[in-house]
Amino acid sequence: MIFKNSLKLLVANFSVFWKLLLYKLVAIALCALLLIPAFNAWGEAFGSVGFADVIVAFSTKTVFVNVSSIIKSLFVVVETFLDALVELYSINAFMLFYSAFIVLIILPFLFGLSAIPCGEGLYAYMASLTKSSFMANFVSKLGKSCVYSIIRTLILLPFLAVFLTGAYYLLSLSTISGIIQVILPIIFVLYIVLLLSLYTTFMSGFMPASVAFNVSPVSAFSKGLKAVSRMFLRVFSSIFVIFFFTTLLTFMMTSFSLIALIPLASVAIIMLEMVMFFESQGNRYYVDLDSIVSPRKLEQCDKFSKVKNII
Repeated sequence: MIFKNSLKLLVANFSVFWKLLLYKLVAIALCALLLIPAFNAWGEAFGSVGFADVIVAFSTKTVFVNVSSIIKSLFVVVETFLDALVELYSINAFMLFYSAFIVLIILPFLFGLSAIPCGEGLYAYMASLTKSSFMANFVSKLGKSCVYSIIRTLILLPFLAVFLTGAYYLLSLSTISGIIQVILPIIFVLYIVLLLSLYTTFMSGFMPASVAFNVSPVSAFSKGLKAVSRMFLRVFSSIFVIFFFTTLLTFMMTSFSLIALIPLASVAIIMLEMVMFFESQGNRYYVDLDSIVSPRKLEQCDKFSKVKNII
């Protein structure tokens, strides 16, 4: 039901996708401008390891070629990129750390600034069918968005470290022959989807709680976790489906498809987060002009959960 209502909400508010896509392209362009001082050093490092040829060869592959071949090619890309990092460190260590700061701190922070304005617009629509401007929400809620994005970025960094380390070791198995070549693509896709789904589910109540309640970020995070805990399996399974099909479509098409798929998946998850929060609070909400959903009241949900545990 949550997934179905999220899709209805997405169709009724599809303009959010274009706004979010444009915003993220602007954020990427801004970070690219900040990286201009490092371009020469990166160009030298990439040129010395032949990274351009490797990435072009990988980007043209699709699942119709051979899934095992794609995994092997991806491992070659990762290995070549790591060689480029080592080369860049020897050329100009400052530019390596400067680039890492832009990509791992500034870019996620800028991406995170769009969540609260999107949530404010959806909250107004779901509560009273009121349309609000993304830019107006962005400016008026900039302070709250900054605090939210800083906390989210700080939580994201250790997750990325664990996620990327695990992905690297899985990719390294592509050099082993035998049955592992058959099952590795399945394991790799499941690893990506499961970890991303768990992290996103864990964080899915933070933004809606920040929008709905005028409380501190720590309190909003706590209220968000409580909201997610009421329907964890439903939220997790819905997010899993979104990430699974996003990953599948990425492998079926070229990697350039991520330009559209990532913003679309982001918008779908934002819709899901808002629907989940309204459902968990027992609040009535609109999903389109003709449909209003009346979930069980908050007290009924909690009482039912307690009775179920007693039984």
